[in-house]
Amino acid sequence: MNELTEAYTNEQDSMSLMMSQQAINKLLTLAHDRSEHGRGNLVTELATLFERSDVILGVREQSLVNDIVDELISNAQITARQQLAEMLAPKTTTPRRLVLALASDRIEVARPILMHSPIFTDSDLMSLVATQGVEHSRAIALREEIGEALADALIVTGDLEVMQNVAENLGAKISPKTMTVLTNAARFAEKLCRPLLQRPEMTPESASKLYWWTSQDMRRFALQRFGVTVGQIDQTLEQTVDDLLARYENEKNNEQVMAYVADWLIERDLNTPKILVQVLRLGHFRLFNVLLARLIDLPVALTDVIVAEMGGRSLAAACRGTNMEKPQFVSIFLLSRAARRDEQVVHPRELNHALLAFDRLNPVVARQLLDTWRRDPSYLIDRAQGRPVAVQ
Repeated sequence: MNELTEAYTNEQDSMSLMMSQQAINKLLTLAHDRSEHGRGNLVTELATLFERSDVILGVREQSLVNDIVDELISNAQITARQQLAEMLAPKTTTPRRLVLALASDRIEVARPILMHSPIFTDSDLMSLVATQGVEHSRAIALREEIGEALADALIVTGDLEVMQNVAENLGAKISPKTMTVLTNAARFAEKLCRPLLQRPEMTPESASKLYWWTSQDMRRFALQRFGVTVGQIDQTLEQTVDDLLARYENEKNNEQVMAYVADWLIERDLNTPKILVQVLRLGHFRLFNVLLARLIDLPVALTDVIVAEMGGRSLAAACRGTNMEKPQFVSIFLLSRAARRDEQVVHPRELNHALLAFDRLNPVVARQLLDTWRRDPSYLIDRAQGRPVAVQ
């Protein structure tokens, strides 16, 4: 029995070696055909060779195959290399050397290998992230499974699409540190908010920090999934506005940018007296005027006149017409004076006049006055032309 087994084994080894030599001879023949058709046949034969478990390559044969592959990758047209990469991408028997060579090729060639090849170790992939272009990282981020270390390396690229691919990839394992990085990035990249809030690693604390940065439907989702409380939301609001305005610190006088920021705040129902005061404290006077204009439904140019008017009577009427409380008006009046080009210190008499005007008006009368200005802004235009109310 043992003799029969040994004979059978020797016969199989002989066949394997013979088949290996036949395959090598065929590869050498195909390698000399540099036509597009010949390259296609060579690619098919290589893929078949690497898939067969009955083919044994000795040292010499392996060296010949390596030479053929090197020549193919270096000189073949991109279509042939793409074909080879697509055929070898899912295979478990492809030589690691060949996989790494294809992975370092142009992204059109490398993409299927980077996304699907099971040959890579995380170390291989991290090295590719560090040495290849961002398109390679984007493809790697789409792999079915991604370990924590590889996810960290991908996020460090800082590329938004890479981050989005990782965030959307439920086969990726994301460490708490990397989740913090992604959450911070999502504040100014709304496309990250949805996948992050749906990830299993997302915590209620991080969800509350992300709350104001996402869309209305995802804010509702966060409330339902994480039970984020009103108190948590309020705690993150002030920091959210601080971070938002800090981002646009160098563009605070840009009308178009401030209109965008105003839209962002209004969409979240944040055009409130509290936010107006915070905006002024941060020195965003243009944004304050834009927000106030939206609040009282007047053009920004007329609102500029209201805010700049000496004495503050028009500003008192505007604030009173929005049902603003007196302490909030006082803060707004005093802080808004800092936008004046001349003396910025508020004279006590000017403050007294503003408070007197605020106290004398009730919200109904103030709203009627605002309606009058909407129909006939001549009173405000007169002040814009140089006839302000003088301080008594």
